[in-house]
Amino acid sequence: MIARRVFRLTAAAALATSAVGLGVASTATAATAAPAVSSFPCSDSGTGSTLGIAERVAEQNLRGDYTVLSGISLSYDTQEPDGSWYAVVSARCGNPR
Repeated sequence: MIARRVFRLTAAAALATSAVGLGVASTATAATAAPAVSSFPCSDSGTGSTLGIAERVAEQNLRGDYTVLSGISLSYDTQEPDGSWYAVVSARCGNPR
């Protein structure tokens, strides 16, 4: 009979502790939630000896300046008179770095 009472008290204490722990975890999670990210169109440019290199340089510049939220696409390219390439890439970005 004493063993049953001890078991019931232990079970009740464990249940109360887990209920309190859940309440604290929910509050802590809500308090540390990240703020909403604003998004906007962004673009950057790059140059190189080939179109592929110019595009990669532009993408690296874009990723260095902004937080990219969507896929990067080539917006504009042209070959310069000296044979080098100029490329502009664009994406949907978030807060600047």
